[in-house]
Amino acid sequence: MHSSEKSVATWMCSRTLDEVHGAIERLIGKIGNEAGETGTLLDVGCWDGEFTMRIGRHLGARRVLGVEVYEGPASAAERRGHEVARLDLENKRFPWRDESVDAVVCNQVLEHLKNIWLPMSEIHRVLRPGGHAILSVPNLASCHNRVLLALGRQPTSIRVFGPHVRGYTFREFSELVECDGAYRIEDRRGVGFYPIPSPWGRPLAALWRGGSHTTLVLARKISDRGPWEDYLARGADEETQTFYEPPVGSTSA
Repeated sequence: MHSSEKSVATWMCSRTLDEVHGAIERLIGKIGNEAGETGTLLDVGCWDGEFTMRIGRHLGARRVLGVEVYEGPASAAERRGHEVARLDLENKRFPWRDESVDAVVCNQVLEHLKNIWLPMSEIHRVLRPGGHAILSVPNLASCHNRVLLALGRQPTSIRVFGPHVRGYTFREFSELVECDGAYRIEDRRGVGFYPIPSPWGRPLAALWRGGSHTTLVLARKISDRGPWEDYLARGADEETQTFYEPPVGSTSA
């Protein structure tokens, strides 16, 4: 791909992510307006806190928390007034107490992690009963990824030299969130229809959610316990715990 083509692709991707941000802001506003949740917001993967600040305003949050692994962006988020925990989501638990957060946003993060069980467990733990989680990931089964596969090309959402290590289809991600009744999904939507830019892609994403660029769900916590701690407790399980070291005495190719 030539540099000019890369620039166009980058611009299109940026526009799609802007669309995702807008959809999250609308869902946050819906939570604040309908449920009156004006307490604490947690943004998992807050980067420099600019978007966190925007969604905090939409929610009307009095306290805004963030999780960020990189020092530079974490410091920038703190300068915006956020409380930021610097931690590796695959290895560390959140520093906040149980049921202390009213709303959690985790946008475009879980596709970067092998160990999704720990952050999913921690998000559920800190969220108060009846609180909301807004979660989004790129859609592995998006229309453009299906075309690439049909042409024998690698899907862009899980490139060999890319940053993503997990892929989720629209249905699979919804089932992950609803697993064992930990959450009830109140809204699930497809956002963006890459490479078709907004606003033309918006009706296509609404009509065919399974072919959209990004899966976005709004889920309410309805159970005191999620299933993800069970996966963590299993240790080295070949099917679910590939992020752990292999069992003692095993060999790897």
